Amino acid sequence: MAKLVERRAARVAANYKRVIKRMDNQWHALDDSRVSVVKEVLAWLGHPDQNLKIIHIAGTNGKSSTGAMLGAILLANGYSFGHFSSPYILSDREQITVNDDMISKSDFLRHYQTLVACFKRHGVDANHLTYFEYFTVISLMHFAENAVDFVIFEAGLGGLRDATNAINPPLLTVFTKISVDHQLSIGRNLKDIAENESAIIKPGTVVIDYAGQDMTVHRILKAKAEAVGAEWFVHEQGQIIIANTTPAGMDLMINGTSGYFLSMPGAFQVHNFGIVLQIKAALKAMGYTFTTEQTRTGLANVSLIGRMNYHPEKNILFDAAHNVDGMTGLVAALNAWHLKIKPTLILGVLKDKDYHEMLDLIIPVVQRVITVTPKNKSRALSAEALAATIITSYPKVEVEIASDASAAISLAMRVRESSQALIVVTGSFYTLGALQKDDRI
Repeated sequence: MAKLVERRAARVAANYKRVIKRMDNQWHALDDSRVSVVKEVLAWLGHPDQNLKIIHIAGTNGKSSTGAMLGAILLANGYSFGHFSSPYILSDREQITVNDDMISKSDFLRHYQTLVACFKRHGVDANHLTYFEYFTVISLMHFAENAVDFVIFEAGLGGLRDATNAINPPLLTVFTKISVDHQLSIGRNLKDIAENESAIIKPGTVVIDYAGQDMTVHRILKAKAEAVGAEWFVHEQGQIIIANTTPAGMDLMINGTSGYFLSMPGAFQVHNFGIVLQIKAALKAMGYTFTTEQTRTGLANVSLIGRMNYHPEKNILFDAAHNVDGMTGLVAALNAWHLKIKPTLILGVLKDKDYHEMLDLIIPVVQRVITVTPKNKSRALSAEALAATIITSYPKVEVEIASDASAAISLAMRVRESSQALIVVTGSFYTLGALQKDDRI
């Protein structure tokens, strides 16, 4: 019997790998037709999005952290939730979860076969959707099948042409901080990017904006909400004070009340938590209930792979800071901890990012850098090229090149001054993804 189960699991795994490999992995970020294609597919399926209470989240930074905090609080208060997020780090199935459990390979294949059969009935082939579009649609199918109470639905790239924009008006439309990123895909400047992101605002939805949003961005989002007939949520901001911060997390005071522990370090996470408190207030206004005690429990149990993940037994911090804003937040956290020894940095970046400014931020606060090549053949800056850039610009910093992520971790643990010296692994989701083989994160 055990062998039969093993053979079946191996067969499912092989089929899953084959299906994923066949998918079109391009973003088609400038193709205006893609959202219409996804809308049509959802219509063919009977609109699985229509009966879901979707909380659609867009923005440049903080989407997944905001979603993870919200999910933990929902779950602690007795609500089930589906979460669609990207990119993944260890497994692409991380992108579709129900109550933090990844979709199984067999469930994914079952939904995929339903889609392929649907395509056949409508005279199109299996390549009718791209990889990201498949995951977007299958997530909605999976959440509908599981009858979750809420769906946390993260936009992938911008808003206008993003596959997640194909859904019917969601319950809430939420914006995290919007800043300059992906200029070649969604906008040349902050105004263009904000207009692209604002395209997810639909009639009848309730819009929640990040409290510290750039005023230009804020005005664009609010004008869009007014233009389409969406409700702009106004809520008095609660006061959140960091009482203590360590690599393991932060003790918080909310409106003068202590006893809150956020198991995600980094002062920037307080801004994301502020968005979560707004979402909670909006849901309470709609009649949903939350208790202080359960909210505290949820906050203390937030977990998100690759976002300020601290491993105390090895004194290693993993963070997928992949742009200037992300790196700014990471550096602020490192400075707040007043470390006695400067960290050893394992760094890998993408060549289409503003990595020079990222280096200006992170290099002054580290002792040495071990460069690696991220797990993205077309976009990765090679470890050798990154090392050459650092040596030229920062000649006083020790720089070494690692052949792969496993070698980088081993080297960092060997050369750091002591086990009290923190190792920081960062630069890209794909840098952390390169650690997959060793299951180190």
